[in-house]
Amino acid sequence: MKARSLFAFMIFLAAVLGFMSLTAHATTDIAEGTTSISFTLTTTTNYPVTTSGALQVMFDSVQLTNPPPLAYSFGVNAKTTPGFWITRLVWQFGDGAVLDVPYCCQSQVSEVQYHAYSQPGSYTVVVVAFDNAGNFGNADVTVNWVTPIPEYPTYALPLIASLLAAFFGIISIKKRLKH
Repeated sequence: MKARSLFAFMIFLAAVLGFMSLTAHATTDIAEGTTSISFTLTTTTNYPVTTSGALQVMFDSVQLTNPPPLAYSFGVNAKTTPGFWITRLVWQFGDGAVLDVPYCCQSQVSEVQYHAYSQPGSYTVVVVAFDNAGNFGNADVTVNWVTPIPEYPTYALPLIASLLAAFFGIISIKKRLKH
């Protein structure tokens, strides 16, 4: 094999290995045919929840989805005393977003809301329930979004392999040129 052909082959091999490092990331991050990956389901037993007020309000689930933007689904139950009914739930998601959900004629409601956060941080979600007698109750939970450790392979191995292939290719070519 001529030196130029060997050199061209080593460059081609380095390019293929480099390209493989990029495709390994893409195929590991997003499964074929999907656009998001749900990886954790956590109930409020792992999230301290605070409640107060005349109405019973409590979170029954907090679910995290990934990739960014980070989205949570929050499940909440609210209950008032017999003879009264829930008139609305007010959600405050901790990043300035507020949602007011009206209700009528139910003494107990169960609701799930989804909210996406665009930046890592600590967010306190507060839900306040109101009834037709002017009573209210609230529950809050704090969720922490830290920058996740990537779950895909590092670029280091394919990059080192391609550099080694190019290095040994050049050494091989130099040896052949000396002879």
